Amino acid sequence: MLTSPAVTVPETSKPVGLARAAIGLMQGLFLYLLFKHDYLFASHIRLSALLVGALVPVLAISSLGHVRPRLIALWCALAASILAGIGWHATWRETPALDGAAPLLYWPAMLPLVFFFCVVIFFIGHSLVLAAAQDRRRLASYATHFDIAWKLFIQLLFSAFFTSALQLAMWLGAILFELVKISFLSELMKSPLFVLPLLCCGFACALHLTDVRPAIVHGIRNLLLVLMSWLLPVATLLIGGFALCLPFTGLDALWATRNATVALLAADGLLVLLINAAWQNGSVADSVARLVRLAARVACVLLLPLTAIATYALALRVGGHGWTSDRIFAAAALLVASFYAFGYLWAALDKGGWLRRVAPVNLAAAYAAIAVLTALLSPLADPDRIAVNSQLARLERGVVSPDKFDYYFLKSESKRYGAAALLRLKEGKTGPNAALIAARAKTALETPDSGRRFVEQHTVKPVDQLNVWPAAARLPDSFPLSVWKRTDDVPDCLTQASGRCDVFAIDFDADGKNELLFIGDKSYTSPTVFTESAPGKWTIMGRLQGMARCSQFVERLKKGDYKLVAPRTRQIEIAGMTVQLNLAGAGSAASCNQFSDGDPTSGD
Repeated sequence: MLTSPAVTVPETSKPVGLARAAIGLMQGLFLYLLFKHDYLFASHIRLSALLVGALVPVLAISSLGHVRPRLIALWCALAASILAGIGWHATWRETPALDGAAPLLYWPAMLPLVFFFCVVIFFIGHSLVLAAAQDRRRLASYATHFDIAWKLFIQLLFSAFFTSALQLAMWLGAILFELVKISFLSELMKSPLFVLPLLCCGFACALHLTDVRPAIVHGIRNLLLVLMSWLLPVATLLIGGFALCLPFTGLDALWATRNATVALLAADGLLVLLINAAWQNGSVADSVARLVRLAARVACVLLLPLTAIATYALALRVGGHGWTSDRIFAAAALLVASFYAFGYLWAALDKGGWLRRVAPVNLAAAYAAIAVLTALLSPLADPDRIAVNSQLARLERGVVSPDKFDYYFLKSESKRYGAAALLRLKEGKTGPNAALIAARAKTALETPDSGRRFVEQHTVKPVDQLNVWPAAARLPDSFPLSVWKRTDDVPDCLTQASGRCDVFAIDFDADGKNELLFIGDKSYTSPTVFTESAPGKWTIMGRLQGMARCSQFVERLKKGDYKLVAPRTRQIEIAGMTVQLNLAGAGSAASCNQFSDGDPTSGD
């Protein structure tokens, strides 16, 4: 039976603590220079410097006292090299390719995602390194891996909490000193040159304190795991019930959400987390309640059907519309989820010790996660590169016609890979419709970028999605049902199969032609008025602010309990543009609450 490894404490805690504090101070100074004097760093290395400066010092601080200095240097050098490469590629792929060698003047848009992935990669990698150093062998025991990983997670969590509290205290101090007119102390508390080194030093000291008090961390971990393990029967019951309902409800409702893959992956992740909270390192099997043990075995079996359905959902989307960046990320997550699904099924079918095969599965999945995430952040499996190649292949095979192809996706949404592909299309050498494709590509290149996002088009089903009022009215034949984009900020019923709207034909401008008021059912989008500005061209005329999700407002409109009135005040026009005047006071409804008593002048 596995036993928990002895928790080690740095042999020279005081020198280690001073070294950690010094590293934290230097990290803070480096980040200050990076953020406040970014001209010191060339644009193509700025992100690399941020990743290295933010993560490598944390690896060094955590390693001190546990890993030999030579190995710390090697590990930090390897980590810095990988992070620098990831940062360089993330910057290169977003550097404008259509403006010559123009540098990237801002942080890459993918910075939050890149940083999060790097944190996950090096959290797993650092746990493996610390475990190997503690066992003094390349592949440590699973018990050591488990102990180190959870200890590191709790250390980082509490250190982040301590740092946030420290920042809050400094902010409060600045306010208090400002109240008594001691301005130099108030300005000091706000100065980045003082704040950043102090916060980084505080984070380092918090890591040290949690490191030299392992019993506290161990106790918090045990309490957390026990509490989480008792969530496993509840989660297994709910997710198992969902899986059992699918043969009776069918999958159409699931597909209609367009979020099936994400939801099923979230269910996978929750089950994996709770299974490990119950199983821990395998040494607590005798002390785990029978209900929790049974739920863990059932949950291991549930992972495979959930992953299979998520894979099928993704396959349907890819088969119908090709690869996009989001689908590449989903496929990567499904790849890791498959390791767990098949591995945990293998563990559940074992008649030996309770889920004893979970240990090798977890280790294999950890290495798989590192490989998959690193590939996504490199040219090897860059999501935009794969998405561009997929969409171009669909265009060349004729799956999508040249007039329906989204050239602006290549120009604006797929970074350098898409821009390079658009330039190739402009040369007129792609497929039987090369001339038409080249003309469309040239138009896209010459059209100013409006920031338009690529969203798949949805065709509205009037009978199922739109309820037109009054009953005798009908939707005009000229109203388009398939040109609306989600970025137009229109009701969900015009962009999503699951959206529903009440549509009211009302002549708002007294020109003898009805406008259309769309009110989304359970939608947070404000009711929107559409007008036919030209034959067959419908545009947004205005919105009724404060009336979203207002059932009283909708019911009165359905009953015809309303009247159209002319504006009570004149408006201001400057340089041919009207300045909007939002009326306030008695007789003006600004929110749904004012209809609660049937009197628009009454409020809560």
